[in-house]
Amino acid sequence: MLLTISLLVTALWVAGATENVEPHYQCHADNKTDLNKWHWRGTNLGGWLVLEPWITPSLFYQFLDETDRWNSSAPEHVALDSYSFCTALGVEEANRQLRIHWDAWVTESHIANLAKIGVDTVRIPVADWMYVPYEPYIGCWDGSLEVLERALGWCKKYNIHALIDVHTMIGSQNPFDNSGMYSLYSI
Repeated sequence: MLLTISLLVTALWVAGATENVEPHYQCHADNKTDLNKWHWRGTNLGGWLVLEPWITPSLFYQFLDETDRWNSSAPEHVALDSYSFCTALGVEEANRQLRIHWDAWVTESHIANLAKIGVDTVRIPVADWMYVPYEPYIGCWDGSLEVLERALGWCKKYNIHALIDVHTMIGSQNPFDNSGMYSLYSI
């Protein structure tokens, strides 16, 4: 049920964001001259709206002292992903740190510089809980949709397409933050 709701919300949000916009890339299998339109120059904005310690280890350094395997409370105070980041820090502190991270990780100057060097597509991993929050993300991820919308506005301003990657969702193939689905649209 939640999967259906999150997909519906994502579809509605994407539809609203792309109203009256023609897709820039169209596939015409019978016309080989159009195949060069599929040459994308892109990058990934990973580690931004879905936390992955291998991309943003600095967010997780604060938990290094808590990993003593003999400490029985360590699992309650150690973060390895978005879920445990919220549970280890609590809603208010996690959201405070996330807002700082979101504002610094992707800025307008980053998007402008990407456009300047020829990038025409960015992949933005997002999470289903951004659209329909559930525990422990309620309150923890507040503001994430606003920063995503802000970045999409910058992408539009600098003629960069966005690949919205629903990177993690409840009930997906594994319990990790790298499990989800893709939705491509042009802005």
